[in-house]
Amino acid sequence: MDEQGGDGSIRRGGWARVGILALNLIAPGLDVLRVGDWRRGLLCLIAPYGAVGLIVVGIGLVPIGSYSAAVGAMVVIIGVMLAVYALPGVLTWRQSAVRLPLRWWSRWPALTAVTIAMAVIGQCAVELAHRFYKPFFIPSESMMPTLAQGDKLIADMRGRGPYKRGDVILFDWSGQARIDRIAGLPGDRIEIRNGVPIVNGTAALHSRRGIVAFASQGQQERATIVIERLPGAATSHAILDIGYSALTDDIPEAVVPVGHVFVLGDNRDQSADSRFPADEMGGVGMVPLKAIVGRPMYIHWSSDRARIGRRLDR
Repeated sequence: MDEQGGDGSIRRGGWARVGILALNLIAPGLDVLRVGDWRRGLLCLIAPYGAVGLIVVGIGLVPIGSYSAAVGAMVVIIGVMLAVYALPGVLTWRQSAVRLPLRWWSRWPALTAVTIAMAVIGQCAVELAHRFYKPFFIPSESMMPTLAQGDKLIADMRGRGPYKRGDVILFDWSGQARIDRIAGLPGDRIEIRNGVPIVNGTAALHSRRGIVAFASQGQQERATIVIERLPGAATSHAILDIGYSALTDDIPEAVVPVGHVFVLGDNRDQSADSRFPADEMGGVGMVPLKAIVGRPMYIHWSSDRARIGRRLDR
């Protein structure tokens, strides 16, 4: 309950002050507006978006490179967000002790309007941030061993080319995000013989590096790790080869149409990619360049700590 002070001022009771403080949970700074401080309230309202902007720039310009860096980044992000919520609370608790005459921006209609406006701005801010960098979750084993099921990665959503053989790309397919590796560029002649991609008459270089076991659909699978270098690619990458299958390892030559790319999953025997038409076995056929929406950059979290920080854009 409110109390009358000896100097004639009205002092709020403890529960009334806690109630005002709770407005901070709806939008940081709303409680500061309620006690009449519009300048600090406005700063507190926009502070979360400044923090989000710094985080977005940080994950793009200072990529996570190790498990310790990932933990450090999480601590920093949590600390920043706690500060964003704690500062308005401190200001509110100090200023809410004495009840002052309400100004128009402190009344409930104005606070309701501010809440709605900040919700709309918040949604727009998230969508804008995702135009630069966006997190993704890997739901399948189709890109093993490069990406494991459950890995979380950051993708650069600004990239639109030029693309090279060997690039890992993120593309939209029937409203879903897909990740594969470019094996053929527009105009290339590409075929697969005994599991080896052949581009414009030149075979990819393959080097076997041992056997690995991995979980697939609840069962243990064994596969050979193969280091592959596609013709014209700047770097090599690892793929999995479970064994020969005429369905996946022998594909007749085809010409990649203009404005399209031919993509392959790194788990060659368990990936529905450009080897299969769009209406067959979940394949994607030739992928239009306009469907490419981003470039995966690095793994920012994984159940396997050694995978955290692995770069995908090099």
